[in-house]
Amino acid sequence: MSLVTRVPFSKMLLHSLLVPIFLVGWLIAPTKADARIQLRIDMASNGTVYEYLCSDGQPAGTTHDRMTNVSMAIAFSPASATSTLTATSGATLVAKVPANPLVPLAQAKRSGILTLANCLSPATITFSAAGAGTWTSGVNSFSGFGAAGLTLIAAAAPAGSITNNVDCNGVGDVYGFGGTATCSNPINGAEPANGFSLLLNQGILFVYDGGSFIPANTAGTLFASGGGAGFDSNASNLTTEATGDSDTESVTVTTTTTTTTTTTTTTTTTTTTPKIPTAGTWGMIILGLAFLGAIAWMRRVRSSLR
Repeated sequence: MSLVTRVPFSKMLLHSLLVPIFLVGWLIAPTKADARIQLRIDMASNGTVYEYLCSDGQPAGTTHDRMTNVSMAIAFSPASATSTLTATSGATLVAKVPANPLVPLAQAKRSGILTLANCLSPATITFSAAGAGTWTSGVNSFSGFGAAGLTLIAAAAPAGSITNNVDCNGVGDVYGFGGTATCSNPINGAEPANGFSLLLNQGILFVYDGGSFIPANTAGTLFASGGGAGFDSNASNLTTEATGDSDTESVTVTTTTTTTTTTTTTTTTTTTTPKIPTAGTWGMIILGLAFLGAIAWMRRVRSSLR
């Protein structure tokens, strides 16, 4: 005999409705309705890291983003790279994304401000991971850390520097631009003087020399973690909201065994010593007879003179 437990129809209906609601909520949750600064990280086969930060035009009522701090941590396994985003509202807006360990300034470059057809649309940006990687959007194309159009962040205006003050510090540090990075600001206060102003669909590409973090002839995983943060500003240049984005990516590194064939060329030098001719047996007999004949001739000449 089988036992059948009856479930009230109302309860069954409730459960059936909760499942699609849960799924829809799970799919929608990652999208931030008030997000303005958006991030895309790409990693090349040789470890070069591409970090693109742009403004997506949300929410309505603001005219631009003031991006005040950027970060990128790179580490090779078993070490880790982390970044922590904080974007909170209230009387004081807080926007920061410290990373640990922050990439040194000498291994960080950036482009100027780029204007794309769309902030992060897959149709707008393409990336090839082969070699040092190639990041392309419209007429803008960058291949590797040494690509034309990239400048060390410490040398480009506004000049980049490392900020580790109390406001911006978490577990790690950030890059500030045009002075110490501002990571907190009063709501409806004047926007910070440091950083970048990004209009709708404008962004900046940061490129990092991630290959320098890979030990020679070592297989493993290279991690990259970072982001950007700042404030939504209105037409009066007053900050209305904190915003930012962060992400972590990785690439698997394999070793390649190279067989080197060495060809050795041997040069032989032969020295020839001239051979002095020597007399054989018959030659010695002939010489002896000639010598005896000479002696006999000399004796005859001597006898005839007496």
